[in-house]
Amino acid sequence: MPVDPGVYVDHEGYHLFYSTPFCRRVHDYTFSFDPAHPTACDRTRTITSIAYAFSRDAGLTWEFRQGPAVLPGDSGFDAGRIETAAAFRLGDTLYLAYSADGERGGRKFTARYQIGVARLSLSRHSVREAMMDESRQFERRTTPLLPFDLRPGRFDNNVQEPSVVIGPDGWFLYYVALGWRLPDEPIEAAGQHIVSIGLGRAELDEHLNVVSRSASPLLGGVNTTEVRYFNDAYHLFGSTLGSGEGHRNEAISYATSPDGVHWTSPRVILSPGSVPGFNDWGLMAPTAAVEPNRLVLFYTAFGTVSRACQTVGPAGRFGFPWGDGSRCMFATTARAISALPPTGSARH
Repeated sequence: MPVDPGVYVDHEGYHLFYSTPFCRRVHDYTFSFDPAHPTACDRTRTITSIAYAFSRDAGLTWEFRQGPAVLPGDSGFDAGRIETAAAFRLGDTLYLAYSADGERGGRKFTARYQIGVARLSLSRHSVREAMMDESRQFERRTTPLLPFDLRPGRFDNNVQEPSVVIGPDGWFLYYVALGWRLPDEPIEAAGQHIVSIGLGRAELDEHLNVVSRSASPLLGGVNTTEVRYFNDAYHLFGSTLGSGEGHRNEAISYATSPDGVHWTSPRVILSPGSVPGFNDWGLMAPTAAVEPNRLVLFYTAFGTVSRACQTVGPAGRFGFPWGDGSRCMFATTARAISALPPTGSARH
């Protein structure tokens, strides 16, 4: 179930970091699942973390790392799930910013996300060489890069889906911020629900410490966003909020900004399709590879089929049971290509 892709591009090719469950084996974890031997994966002992794949041909074929790039902590803010990673490089160090949930006061704080960061020293190796070495993992910072603010009335009771932009104006962390009706309670608390969702931004110093952060949303109506800087402007790729449960009818949206603060109204650039089991349900979580004359966009596509989920046989695949269990939803990382927006397209 590859979801929430984040692409990093260098001279080698495309490096894709995405969220997925990992099966526990005797001594390690693996992202792969064999339908012919389903009991080899103990689905009661999976973890959700970040997987890695590499492509030399702009995302047409991929080479996969088997194990997770980073493991959740034994305790603390990222002891639950680690997901929606964004990779960036500073010198000889590769960084991952990520969303994570975990513990608060020694108890699970379910689906209440903060943003963490982990580092991997490349030691003169290429990114692909370092990532394909299964013995190497990112080292997590033990405290959040950006913590949530649990005060009532704040728009950022959750902070998640990070993207880091190192541009001419400084270093910025963009993120999706959620306001909750009960900001001090987990997601399953009675009466809990989301009251707001929008784009936030934090300024970082050269040591990846937060200098300042948004007091209110910069842009509403967007989810699972990524911000890139190119052609003298900031470009946002995101998901619409949809009209149902489980990302139903969500689409890919796009907005621009001359300064990273004031944004155009998001417009839909890619809508769900009609292929059952692939893209008929909804689209979300875009990430853009910027090439000289085009954009290569990766995103999560959700599709449903009119049968129960099955993990054995030729059609064996992890999926999400839906409705009364008679339908199954699948997640796929998909690809689309567009011409590069012109220089100055962010001007109002």
